[in-house]
Amino acid sequence: MMRPSPSDDRHFGLTVGTLSPGTVLSCGAQTPLAEAITKMRHANSSSIIVVEANRPTGIVTEHDLLRLPASSAKARAQPVETIMSKPVHTISVHASPQSAIVRMRERDVRHLVTVDENGCLVSIISQTDLIRQVSNKKPFIANDVADAVRQSTIFADVDLPVWELRQRMHSEKCDSAIVTGFTDSSDPKMQTGIITERDILRQLADGDDGVTAGQLATRPVTIIQQDMNLNDARNIMINARIRHLVVHNRHNEVIGVLSFADLLEFIEQDYLVYLSNVTQDGSNELAQARQSLALARKLIENSPDCVMVCNARGEIEAVNPAFTRVTGYQAEEVIGKNPRILQSGRQSKSFYTKMWTDLARTGKWEGEIWNRRKSGETFAEWLSIMAIRDGDGTITHYASIFTDISGREKSREDVLRIAFTDELTGMPNRRRFSELLSLHIGRARRAGRRLTMLLLDIDNFQRVNSALGHNAGDDVLVEVSRRISRELGHDAVMARVGADEYAAILSDVKTEQEALNLAERLLVRLGEPHLTRKGEDLYLSSSIGLAAFPEDANDTSNLIRCAEMAMMQAKEQGRNRVGRYSVNLHSQKGADLALENALRRALDNDELHLVYQPQFDAKTGALYGVEALVRWTTPEGKNIPPSTFIPIAEEMGVIGQLGRWVLRTACRQLVSWRQEGLYNLRLAVNVSVQQFYGTVDFAEQVRAIIVDKGLAADRLEIEITESLFMRNIDDMRSKLQRVRDLGVSISLDDFGTGFSSLSYLRRLPFDVIKLDRSFVTDIDEGDEGKSLAITIINMAHNLGKTCVAEGVENQNQLDVLRDAGCELIQGYLLGRPMAAEDISKIAKAAAA
Repeated sequence: MMRPSPSDDRHFGLTVGTLSPGTVLSCGAQTPLAEAITKMRHANSSSIIVVEANRPTGIVTEHDLLRLPASSAKARAQPVETIMSKPVHTISVHASPQSAIVRMRERDVRHLVTVDENGCLVSIISQTDLIRQVSNKKPFIANDVADAVRQSTIFADVDLPVWELRQRMHSEKCDSAIVTGFTDSSDPKMQTGIITERDILRQLADGDDGVTAGQLATRPVTIIQQDMNLNDARNIMINARIRHLVVHNRHNEVIGVLSFADLLEFIEQDYLVYLSNVTQDGSNELAQARQSLALARKLIENSPDCVMVCNARGEIEAVNPAFTRVTGYQAEEVIGKNPRILQSGRQSKSFYTKMWTDLARTGKWEGEIWNRRKSGETFAEWLSIMAIRDGDGTITHYASIFTDISGREKSREDVLRIAFTDELTGMPNRRRFSELLSLHIGRARRAGRRLTMLLLDIDNFQRVNSALGHNAGDDVLVEVSRRISRELGHDAVMARVGADEYAAILSDVKTEQEALNLAERLLVRLGEPHLTRKGEDLYLSSSIGLAAFPEDANDTSNLIRCAEMAMMQAKEQGRNRVGRYSVNLHSQKGADLALENALRRALDNDELHLVYQPQFDAKTGALYGVEALVRWTTPEGKNIPPSTFIPIAEEMGVIGQLGRWVLRTACRQLVSWRQEGLYNLRLAVNVSVQQFYGTVDFAEQVRAIIVDKGLAADRLEIEITESLFMRNIDDMRSKLQRVRDLGVSISLDDFGTGFSSLSYLRRLPFDVIKLDRSFVTDIDEGDEGKSLAITIINMAHNLGKTCVAEGVENQNQLDVLRDAGCELIQGYLLGRPMAAEDISKIAKAAAA
């Protein structure tokens, strides 16, 4: 065997902590063995650790499972502690891989549990981890497989019961067995099988004690020749992710199995030979070490950074000249003393406790710390501490390197001032306000006091910038901040938290009424005229939201959110007022948010469906067409009305997605009715304003759906409301005309309920006017209500439009509308919204 040179041993700097897998299986001592076996199989793990209070007390490995009796059912029902191996063989997480190799061989185990300084479980390292992550850096240059293949190999016939083979593997201390006697193939690889401890684990997890070796064996096996180099064999194992290779001699006869355990033995021998040769050549290497040590000392002495070395007890053993230059202490003044002589007192006890905890856990710490020079002056330093360990992972020294950064602190204070201050008003900014609010909440909590937060927004302030310019706007913002400061007084903490938004902490306001009175006075003060640069008076209004700790919220972020909701409530109620947060307000906002989230899920999970309300010919009573109506039923069976979720869909910006789905689905259904022989049905679909102003032209969307579904355009009708075209009548006329040019009809829905105008009825390309249900209901209220409905119908006819009356619920309404010449009727009297199948039944019954 060739001895590697020290330079080949690059992996010696690793620790077992870096080799351990990220996840470790663990269980309690009373866990049923069957449950532990199942966990091992699902995780494809060779072991599970038994823990108590996060300390390992036992271990169950695949090898331990070989001890189970022939009938394993009873044993698998017992707790894990009946079969676990104990005590657990542990090793420090900081120990070297070579120490782990030697310890495994000394104690004849294949697993070591890694623990921290407190003996708590960290992970587990196995032979497999060492082979895969260590041996690839130490090639077996001069060794063949024949040198490592085990001499005792179990051979089993295909008909041998697995329970009997399991007991043989246990008694002969083998982790695998060769299975022979297969006659179902001429392929040599299929004539031999292999059973490993992992296969035994699988069989035990399945609970079938009656299987034979031939049924359990893995085929085909991976075969190598005995003269193959060990390094090549190792690579095959790693690349194929297997732990056993079947070895043939030159006559292609099976002579044994090569496993990871065999490779590990050679790694250990390789390492021990290295140590032996190091001892034999000690004088030469010691000379090199002394030379390297002298060089290191030279570098430390001339380093501009301060260096301090302490022993494991925390006593200073050495410092460099830079340490003396920065701290003022000579080496002889500090050696043998504890580094606490440098402490400034600016860090708390908990700071140092955490620092030493991190050092013990990770072996290093880095951060900013304040210390004191010999002169008494405090200074900031950037400190790095590293724990130095011996081969067994025991800490022997601590090396500290630090740099004086006190000059940097002044610059940082300037940066922080800029980062936390609003440049225009000099007030704290939003970031600083959050910190101050958190601080005041903490004080109020400890003192059991009330705390009020005020949030103020200038109403429509963007108009000031647009009309007068940003310079004049800045003047106004500064004046607003002055008025707020004068009105709230010195005891309030004030901040500018947005472009035209201010916040205040009112820690001395004791009651809700006192806070409301103060806010109302502030509104009056801010409503007084502001003198612009041009000498003109500018009038502003503001909206204020109030929230209190601890009644409304118990922490910073929630208190700010409550104040924001109260302020938005003030704006929604007309502006220039004070909004007070209430639980009902929060509940409503929370309900709206929950409904938004539920609607997003509904769109993704197909919770929406369509129903169809029939429209009838007023004179003949024949079915004329249908209006498609979207419905939402949650998975819990709750029906959400369209009047609730349609506005939310528009606010969320998903109405375009919803509208396209409704139009496609309804058109698909119209085609299905046509295939059933219902050729004359017309389909009306409601459209939102956002669909006309989306990124894709609405007329193009309609055209694509008509073409895709093979639908006759004159069978489709688009319903819009008056609000759709109030923003820009000329633009909407163009958009509607492109839809109408496709052959699609346009219907004006809810006519008379908005800003109805004869001028736009004449200018816009409508085909149908829908009489709103409110006018239909008024028919029953007397002659005046009846006359209004008749007048609207006559007006529609005079404009050449078809009239549809919706919401018809009794015979009197139907008679009046029919006598007035209304063409189409829609309402509960003749038909409620119904499923597509019911529309088919109505149409077919009328045709029969």
